[in-house]
Amino acid sequence: MTNMVHLGKIAFANCDFPYYAMEHGKIRTDDIDIIEAHPVELARRLDAGELDISPISSIMYAKQNDLLILPGLSITSNDFTKSVLICSNGEIEMSGFEGKTLCIPETTASSATLVKIILCLKGVNVKIRQCRGTDIEKMLEQGDAALLIGDSAIHAIGKYHIIADLGNEWKKLTGKKMVYALWVVRGDFARKYPGKVKYVHKILLKSKDFAYKNINGIASHIGRQKNIDCNFMREYLHTLNYDFDEETVESLRLFFEYAMQCGIIGDVKLRFFDKLNMDAHYNYSNG
Repeated sequence: MTNMVHLGKIAFANCDFPYYAMEHGKIRTDDIDIIEAHPVELARRLDAGELDISPISSIMYAKQNDLLILPGLSITSNDFTKSVLICSNGEIEMSGFEGKTLCIPETTASSATLVKIILCLKGVNVKIRQCRGTDIEKMLEQGDAALLIGDSAIHAIGKYHIIADLGNEWKKLTGKKMVYALWVVRGDFARKYPGKVKYVHKILLKSKDFAYKNINGIASHIGRQKNIDCNFMREYLHTLNYDFDEETVESLRLFFEYAMQCGIIGDVKLRFFDKLNMDAHYNYSNG
């Protein structure tokens, strides 16, 4: 492998976990250049051809053509997510959210869609304002509540009133998991360099397995690095799931169905890298 593979990484603690082994020399990685950014920026770079493989907000997969999903990898929660929160200064609840203004940062795509779906299904009309940056104080000056994701949501716990954890709201509405991110490869890159994609896919799966086997030590490391309580970090990583089994695929399909019903996206086909081999192993169906 002569040319570097440009691999994206979400700039949140939840992505530090599956990448830990790669970034700390626990497994050998040849010719992989890791580029860190927020989810929306990663999608932009993937679309511009600046990244070859990357985790991407699941809704951005539905909005971009010619992306293939790498099997066995996702960022999913089965209930409370702890890092996708609607927060406020006051005591507003979801039931009293009608007519309020919700500020959403431009760094999120899946969570912004999820909140729109939840409000749509509940029949609650909220004014949504797109905001630059993730400064909750600035957002709460412009609206009644703010959507926080990733590390900024974790840091807000205990300091602000939490109106809703969106993973929990989705679970109550659907009974399903919430798939926030997928790992994808550009179709043109996969067709040109299938061997490179298989190599990076294998490394990602190995790195994920290493992380699961060393979850407590890695949680402490990330906690210290990100200034997050280490016990909280351990609990947080246990609430997330990085696999992509059949139940998770069905949950993703339902998310896309609701996004379509709410007029956010059109019809979506799930296309997997190395589909024939992978389908035999995972028993996925296209649709």
